[in-house]
Amino acid sequence: MDNILAAATTIIAFVLAFTQLIKKYTGADSKWLPLLNLLTGLFSGVAWSLSFAPDQMIVFIWGGVIAGLAAGGSYDLGSNALRKGDDNV
Repeated sequence: MDNILAAATTIIAFVLAFTQLIKKYTGADSKWLPLLNLLTGLFSGVAWSLSFAPDQMIVFIWGGVIAGLAAGGSYDLGSNALRKGDDNV
């Protein structure tokens, strides 16, 4: 468990930086940013694992998912996915 949290702590910085770049340069709809955080964390975890520790891929995948949820807020991920036709937020 400690390895997963250490991976999440490292990966979250990349997830936050990538999301800020997307928000700044594309003006992406904030409704999709938590999902973007989750996917960025997942792919960052896979890439980090393939680069440094292929034998611990599942640890870095879980770390990436946790980082993505922490960066975007897991509540926001669920509430934005369930929001129907409310574009005034």
